[in-house]
Amino acid sequence: MSAENSALRTMAKMAFKRLSSGFWQEEKLRRKKTLTILKNQGADTVAAKKYLVDHTKQQLAAITNPEEEAEYARIKSIFTAGNGENALATLIDQNLMRNMDEGARQRYIFGLSNKLQ
Repeated sequence: MSAENSALRTMAKMAFKRLSSGFWQEEKLRRKKTLTILKNQGADTVAAKKYLVDHTKQQLAAITNPEEEAEYARIKSIFTAGNGENALATLIDQNLMRNMDEGARQRYIFGLSNKLQ
């Protein structure tokens, strides 16, 4: 069995576990409650729906890719600490940047800024 098949089987098992554990029913109920509260407060529910979908995607990505989750946690801690305006500068690994050519530096910075978004 190839590594791809093994990874696919693992992902399928995780998806089945989410289905059987009621993850999606709980997620749907959480979204509905959140949107109801926001609607009653007069908030923009279109933007909130997008945020909730993005949050669910992040949860699923964290389950399937622990390295990405660690990066997300690092970025979140920067914003939580109130350093959002300097987030990109905080994320840049200066040692890594010194060993890159100009094109690689630009790709690296672009990739980090994508992660911030």
